Amino acid sequence: MNSDRCAAEPRGAPLSPRAETSQNHPPPSWIADGAPQSLKPFRGLPSVAFHTAAERRSQTRADTRKVILDATEALLVEAGHAGFSVRKLVDRCGYSAPTIYAHFKDKDGLIDALLEQRLMLLAVDLKRVPLADDPVENLRALTRAFAVFGLRNPTHYQLLMQSREEHSSVIESAEEARRLMAIPAEMIAERGWLALGELEDFRQAIWTMVHGIVSLRALRPDVEWKEDLLDQSIEGMFRGWLVPKEKRQVQPVQQDRARTAEEQVK
Repeated sequence: MNSDRCAAEPRGAPLSPRAETSQNHPPPSWIADGAPQSLKPFRGLPSVAFHTAAERRSQTRADTRKVILDATEALLVEAGHAGFSVRKLVDRCGYSAPTIYAHFKDKDGLIDALLEQRLMLLAVDLKRVPLADDPVENLRALTRAFAVFGLRNPTHYQLLMQSREEHSSVIESAEEARRLMAIPAEMIAERGWLALGELEDFRQAIWTMVHGIVSLRALRPDVEWKEDLLDQSIEGMFRGWLVPKEKRQVQPVQQDRARTAEEQVK
């Protein structure tokens, strides 16, 4: 019966619903461009899948590294360098020793990587401080930036203040931060603007003042600390240690009045 029906349909009769749908919706370009239909749907898929997998591996590696570094910092703050061990780190971070050593060469390399990362944050903050021609104002601004870093990052600050073994490698970010702070202090001493002691005395006095403010704020959060304590302490320190501004020898005005700390180091 079906064959008679099909034979009876005249030429030009309406297409079946399935054929009509195919006619109204042409095939995708990957079919129409002449390539074998069996292969075209898979074009590009292997490279996309590989790229996504690579991104996932990279993100996983970064996450693992962060967990290890954060746990290392916590242990160092609690027990110091002498009390730190990879075995304790395994218990703290949850990763095995082989996994830790896959990211860091050894224990010293792990600690150096942590210090480099944290000190880089400090160096970046110091570089952003705009400087003028007056080394006193420059040192004032840099001292404040250093203290603010410690107040905002108390754990990082505690880590940076811990002593290291004599054979420890030099941390480049630490040297950079030290140079940034040292330049204006040395200029003050060279111009004869110190009213008390010598340059090293002045440096240690500044460090002691900043360390006291930062550490006490972290140790005694119950105290209602004055908001302007830092600025007032810096001002009092400079007034006591430096020759009054009106008695300082005037230096020739330089052209680069808007130098940054980074430009000064260069």
